[in-house]
Amino acid sequence: MDGSTTLSAKDDRIWFPGNPWPGGHRIEEFAWKGRLDPESGLRFVFELESADYDAEDSPGREEDEDSEDGPDFEAKIVWCNYHSCTISAARGFVAGSPDEPLDFDALTGRAFHVDGLDEVDEIEDWDDFAFHIYLLGHDSVADHRIRFPTRHAPFEFGLEWDGRIALTYVGEEEYKYRFRAGVGRVAFQGFEVPDDLDDKAADGLLKACLRDPERFRLSQEGRERWYVPIS
Repeated sequence: MDGSTTLSAKDDRIWFPGNPWPGGHRIEEFAWKGRLDPESGLRFVFELESADYDAEDSPGREEDEDSEDGPDFEAKIVWCNYHSCTISAARGFVAGSPDEPLDFDALTGRAFHVDGLDEVDEIEDWDDFAFHIYLLGHDSVADHRIRFPTRHAPFEFGLEWDGRIALTYVGEEEYKYRFRAGVGRVAFQGFEVPDDLDDKAADGLLKACLRDPERFRLSQEGRERWYVPIS
């Protein structure tokens, strides 16, 4: 499936409270997909890319100089060295299981709390985090709170996403910074089927973990298999 299929609008933004841009940054791309996971059920994965941090600075206007005594998080020159932010899925997070099947019709009433701070110390492998972040280098992100406050169509929703950041690229371990993202409208693209799961097993897993599996069809493009929503 073509990962470039995204919906974005001028009001889709991400904020990092305390950084030099209190108005936040435009989100250039946001993708919402899913994965079948034989061990846990159905996972949601997000891929977010912001505009350059200084993309909305007024051209030709001299910006206020950074204070030499302030932390890097408050310094424009530091942020601009890293250009923009990406948040990408490592494992994503469980959205449906045999015990609690995913129901898209009830998604606006759900809130997901992922990689809580009380769980972070137990995560030993980098790839066991739900998401990775590139912010001021390759940093760490956790304590996600994800909501779908509005529904525009059967598989199109608004999204609110909050989380905490540790600047691990420079050696910090405390998740003392935050981010907040808002996406006005994004379409769910479908569930990816892993190579080691045959069609019969994939169909059984989808039916066990999804409230209305008949609303999806199996699509194959080359070697990739996806359960995509039926429009």
